[in-house]
Amino acid sequence: MPDRQHSRYLIEHAMIDRCAKDLARLADQGAPPRRLADALALLARTVADHLKREDALIYELAMRARPGIASGSIDRVKRDFETLKDNWVSYIDRWSEGAIAADRDSFAVETQAMLPRLHERVKLESDLLVAMSLQEGGESAAVNRA
Repeated sequence: MPDRQHSRYLIEHAMIDRCAKDLARLADQGAPPRRLADALALLARTVADHLKREDALIYELAMRARPGIASGSIDRVKRDFETLKDNWVSYIDRWSEGAIAADRDSFAVETQAMLPRLHERVKLESDLLVAMSLQEGGESAAVNRA
């Protein structure tokens, strides 16, 4: 995968983190339900757009960035990602503006639980992309020296 694509994914990861921080800040500040729903919708769109491009690639990156990784470990990573994806979909489907207005406390609790999980997923993807870039850079350098 070209470095340009890696860079694009890393920029998207930064956008996801920024949207998540904005949502957390608004929730902490007691923003009105409309602003919270809008911030959640922006985060959800940003994640969805990103996953359309990167989701299928991440498992390949995990295997290539860590040669010799046990298939059980790969399966665990896949299960963890799928569980998070399912939890994420449930979370964004559940929290409309009306639902936030009706139960702001539960929204805040679920948001405080979900956003760190999303952050860890994004961080893992970024780490894999950086590892892949370094690996490809090392291979390119070795080929150029030969």
